[in-house]
Amino acid sequence: MKETEKETQENTFEEALQKLELAVEKLDEGSLSLEEAMSAFEDGVRWSRECHQFLEQAEERVDIILKNENGKYETKPFETDDN
Repeated sequence: MKETEKETQENTFEEALQKLELAVEKLDEGSLSLEEAMSAFEDGVRWSRECHQFLEQAEERVDIILKNENGKYETKPFETDDN
């Protein structure tokens, strides 16, 4: 297993999000060389995908938690006060 794969599997959502934000900040500075910018971009894509996976897993857990009155699991759309 690659070190980056191991690091990805050991992170929480908050840690992955923080690393994504760091990659974006580096790119926003505009002072990186092309190679450094490409590396920061690759990191950002990796952490973005990792955050997306965490969110998908959370959504699946929410779906499982929701049951209808018959005791069967039912997926319901998330409703906000705006809806």
